[in-house]
Amino acid sequence: MEELQDAIEDAQYVNAISSVEDGPRPVLPWEIPTEEQLASWKQSKMKADVSPAPFEFEWTLSHALGFFLFSAYLKEVCHDYVLINFMEEVARWKSTQGRFRAEKTSFIASNYLLSPKITAKDHTPSGATHATESTTGEGESVPETAESAVVSTDNKVDVPKFQLPPKTEISEHDLCREPVTFSAEKIQELCSQNSDPTKNCIAVGGEVLQTILTKLDKLRNTPGYDSLPSYSCHGNKRDDDDDDADSSEAVKSKNERTRMLSLMSNDLPPSLFDSAEVIVAENVRAKYWAGFVGSEYYTKLLNFLWFQDKKVVEEDFFVMRVLGRGGFGLVTACKKGTSGKLYAMKVMNKKRIKIKKAEQLTLNEQKCLADVDSPFVVNLKYSFQSKTDVFLILDLMTGGDLSFHLSLKGRFPTKECLYYGARIMLGLQALHDRGYVYRDLKPENCLLGEDGRVKLTDLGLATKVTPTLTGAAGTRGYWAPEMLRRDKNGKRMAYDHMVDWFSFGCCLAEFISGTNPFRSETALNFGLGKGKKTKEKAIDYATLEMTPQFDNKTFNDDAADICRRLLDKNEKTRLGVNGCKEIMSHPWFRDVKWESIISDRQRPPFIPPKDVNAASQSEIGTFAEDKTFHETVLDEKDEAVYKNWDFTNTKAFQAEVLEFLIYERETGQPLLPITVNTSCCCTVL
Repeated sequence: MEELQDAIEDAQYVNAISSVEDGPRPVLPWEIPTEEQLASWKQSKMKADVSPAPFEFEWTLSHALGFFLFSAYLKEVCHDYVLINFMEEVARWKSTQGRFRAEKTSFIASNYLLSPKITAKDHTPSGATHATESTTGEGESVPETAESAVVSTDNKVDVPKFQLPPKTEISEHDLCREPVTFSAEKIQELCSQNSDPTKNCIAVGGEVLQTILTKLDKLRNTPGYDSLPSYSCHGNKRDDDDDDADSSEAVKSKNERTRMLSLMSNDLPPSLFDSAEVIVAENVRAKYWAGFVGSEYYTKLLNFLWFQDKKVVEEDFFVMRVLGRGGFGLVTACKKGTSGKLYAMKVMNKKRIKIKKAEQLTLNEQKCLADVDSPFVVNLKYSFQSKTDVFLILDLMTGGDLSFHLSLKGRFPTKECLYYGARIMLGLQALHDRGYVYRDLKPENCLLGEDGRVKLTDLGLATKVTPTLTGAAGTRGYWAPEMLRRDKNGKRMAYDHMVDWFSFGCCLAEFISGTNPFRSETALNFGLGKGKKTKEKAIDYATLEMTPQFDNKTFNDDAADICRRLLDKNEKTRLGVNGCKEIMSHPWFRDVKWESIISDRQRPPFIPPKDVNAASQSEIGTFAEDKTFHETVLDEKDEAVYKNWDFTNTKAFQAEVLEFLIYERETGQPLLPITVNTSCCCTVL
């Protein structure tokens, strides 16, 4: 009977992950606040001493959801897209670097700052919507001409017509506008001196426009720019290399051009478009903000943000298949009822935590997950609690762990080794940048998503680096030597984040060869041969004393060198002592397109099957509730440990809502729950 139930749950789980591409499938409605609830919530927000002020223009556009809904209002109600599209492109520009930033720079310059003027005989671009409209005999509003998006009311000004850029929609789940840091006086000065509807389609001129173009001219005049496969500032696409050219020379040339383009774009100041964007934003605020605040779009925004601040409870999620077992409970796949989003739910029983005196480790994991926001680390979406358990809602990684796939393949092809190594390294650096050391890197803790992207998981042993950090933590054979060393008095010695780079070296060697150098038969025999009596002590001794050998049949020179330098016993000379950039520059990684990896645009070399990439539920097992468990009692002191446990990742919540709204926009139909709830709750309008 249990096997039948397992089979049913497996089928439900596979069906759920296979239908993700079909769009969100909610099973609960979004709750709408009453007028009293909304008023009370708004009052609490207004009391908070935060900048920008809640519910104002800057605050609204600093939220991805607010930016999306304000943009939708301008395009769908006001039929004006040019100004808000420019603001969106600047926001995208700020999130890019290297080649992608250079291409985005070129797009913004050619389409907005250097808008080509058109003559009367030119036709309006197909599909464009413009600020100036006329009315048909039936009362419908239609575009009149390809005119400037900002039209002067001064009849003496001859406003030219411009070829407008293409209309685009926000498709990202995290696009938002950084709050303006200029003073009110500075903004007024910029707008009064540099607003000029005769210059381009966004009415930016004067010193602001000239300063930007001067900086772009410097970029365009850099030697080698004309041969780059990108867009010039005038929007002309440059031809790529002749396909018939010698492949090796073409690749070498292309790599050099890409490197040159990256260096040039990285010289552009982050504030390049700030002044122009402020002018456009003030124009948008003056024309459309009051209308937006009185619209259903603003009401929808407030309803969703109120819901975002609601306390999350266990009943908000629907549990599916068990995926694994942790130290204090099970990990299962689950669905968020209102959005239909799939997540992983890690449940930890408070009694089991108390029995093992692991309260601080549990709190550390939650804090670290909430603190580190990286595409290379499994992110925390929500945390909440019940009387008996604490819960972590995490990214659902349906592709299985790298240990699982390594057992199937024996060892990974070079492309996979490079890809996994690059992402794991950036995940470690994200932790280090926040002051954490991971301490538990191993293939089992590297999970694949359904698309093949790998992320670090299980941050239970991650902790802040301190001058007195000691003690072996993690998995034997991946420990760094400094975790095992003792001083002349027999006391353990302190260590720092460098232990992670040693573990990284162990993983790279295992990816390349299929075997961890310190968990191999060679390492075991080395330790036993030195008189160590147990397998554990033999592995520890090998970690401290053995120099791994890398077979040239499996490791080329670069692969052997990077593993050797990462596995340096001396943490002061180990590769990575100056951060991940020195690892990135190692010849073994020479063919990695770092810009694509860092921006999370690199296509994974392996896509896992849409199947249950996990052990069977019978193998995962359950927890026995023995005598100790039943005799353990939770008191007020135990409950106080978790007083700050509840957490909502606002980016994750707004991403859920945006996925929901984008689906509605694309289908043209409201997305209703599969099972309609007849309570007072209903779909947000």
